Amino acid sequence: MKKHLLVIGLLVFAVSCASQNPQNNNEMNSERLTYFSFDHHNTMARFYGEKYQVSAMKDGRIHIIIDEGFPKEKDFFVDDTTILDELTAIVKEFKMDKYKSDYKPSMRIFDGDSWSLYYKYNSGQSHSSGGYMDWPNNYREARQAINEYFKKWREYAIETKRIDFFRYTSKNNQGCDIEYRLERGEEEATLYIRNAEYHTDQQLSVSNDYLEEIQELVNIYGLKDDISRTTEEDDVTNYSYLVNYSNGDTIDIKGYYTTFISGTGAAFEDFFERWLPKKE
Repeated sequence: MKKHLLVIGLLVFAVSCASQNPQNNNEMNSERLTYFSFDHHNTMARFYGEKYQVSAMKDGRIHIIIDEGFPKEKDFFVDDTTILDELTAIVKEFKMDKYKSDYKPSMRIFDGDSWSLYYKYNSGQSHSSGGYMDWPNNYREARQAINEYFKKWREYAIETKRIDFFRYTSKNNQGCDIEYRLERGEEEATLYIRNAEYHTDQQLSVSNDYLEEIQELVNIYGLKDDISRTTEEDDVTNYSYLVNYSNGDTIDIKGYYTTFISGTGAAFEDFFERWLPKKE
């Protein structure tokens, strides 16, 4: 009888200790990231590399930034918090908590790749690591896993905030009158092109893929509503941009070239030039 009581007592004690041990506690099992950032780029090639950043917001949303080489940056919010669990799994799979804080080669290298990693848990624990032309043994596999994981979020961002309508106009006192419109359709986009210099005014059906090129140009030149400008001069070119996104966002810009980023109008005109008649 005493032996049975001793065994029961030991079992109760073991269960009690296990429940108090944080490594076996449900809190430990529910630990997940609230912030994650990873950046890999070449010091000499400005647009080579990738950057990912994920932040848990106070309102419950998740803020995601994906920059896989200029001008492909995507900045958006989602309600799906599973991204935090999935990134937590990647961090644990590649044992990133074992990464040293700094990696660097024994010899000085002037042109190479640098990287940085920082993440934070809901417990407040955080870890940072980074380096220049030196990395952990499993870095290549970890970087590939991160890149592969963010593919679905890149595609998600394209679908939820894509350009469905774009219009560019330009007019000056020398008679140069231009209007270009591109509107997404179910199967093909509708292109309207009018250019007084080329004596053309026509409507065509083209691939919806051209709207992705437009989206890159919009990102490159940073088109935003707050850059609309006016001027008292009469001999400058008047322009306007109207951009409608699939999520309802709109960019509406009006102004004059003397107050805008140099080359912006030329870039959009060059884009549409492929559909203009050839000059003899």
